[in-house]
Amino acid sequence: MVKIAILPLTVLAALAPFAAADNCKTGLNYCGYNLLNIGNYGAQVNGALESAGQPTDDGHIRESLFHCNGGANGDISFITYCGGGCTDGGSGRSDYC
Repeated sequence: MVKIAILPLTVLAALAPFAAADNCKTGLNYCGYNLLNIGNYGAQVNGALESAGQPTDDGHIRESLFHCNGGANGDISFITYCGGGCTDGGSGRSDYC
């Protein structure tokens, strides 16, 4: 009985590295909501907004446009706040206001 319980845990442990969060694709622009969906970008989005002197309310977090600078952490920089809403450009394409 114990061997049966250990097998699923072993499989989960082996697959854990593949469940890691993704980074943005270098050179593309992303709406904040898409960054939050693809990886652990909460702190980076807040930091980019603060560095640009922007508010960090939910609207600015989700509806601002960010550029993916790349690197090991998928670094981003603030471009602009999309007051009329941020639009998903589709897979492999930049998002836009």
